[in-house]
Amino acid sequence: MAKRSAAHAHPLSFRGTPRSLSLSNPALAGHECGELVLPEELAAHSESAVIKLPVHSRRSDGPSLKLRLDRGAPAGKYQAQLRLAGKSVPVTLDIAPAPRLSVFPLSADFTGKAGSDCELEMTLVNKGNVAIELPERSIAGIFDDEGLEAAFAETYRQDTDDPVQLVGHWLRKLRDGYGGLLKLRIGSGSVSLPPDTERTITVSAHLPESLKRGHSYHGIWEIGPVHYRVTVAISKDKG
Repeated sequence: MAKRSAAHAHPLSFRGTPRSLSLSNPALAGHECGELVLPEELAAHSESAVIKLPVHSRRSDGPSLKLRLDRGAPAGKYQAQLRLAGKSVPVTLDIAPAPRLSVFPLSADFTGKAGSDCELEMTLVNKGNVAIELPERSIAGIFDDEGLEAAFAETYRQDTDDPVQLVGHWLRKLRDGYGGLLKLRIGSGSVSLPPDTERTITVSAHLPESLKRGHSYHGIWEIGPVHYRVTVAISKDKG
């Protein structure tokens, strides 16, 4: 039985995110470079449909090739051809999902009275290679900006050296700074944002009635792959 070629025994496959695809394989040994012929669906995400790639031989995992495509190259598996010393061998490009979202402004800043509703506009830019889905409704836990400092200050004032009592008091005061859940709603409903798409949305928030007048709060809202800062400033007015 004839021996299988090195390329057949070890399938050639680029793996990684669009900006960092790599292929390591013994079949590359003895070659200085290779030419990768991209499939039609990926050619638009590179400066050229045929890319000359040098072989990197000083690596612990053997000779390798590196490939960089545009960030928006869609996730999935693609078939391509690699030319080595005049011979063309099949390769697979296994592109991993790489979600990337930019949000403007840099934080969602809500201002109003406790128990009221307020809204603002946000711009979302999908710079990744997969669609980003946002539900119509979401929540974010918020905490008093002065809650941690107040908890420590109150604990320091306690007339006891008992560590159990001190820790218990600190935890109770720390919980006092919790502002509850901020309910958020996207005005246009749920959002599906394809790659290389920009959209401006209106977001409304219901400020919990338990929030203290004159206090400011902060929290984190998970928007797709982004942990987005949320701030709430409660006015000092009673009415």
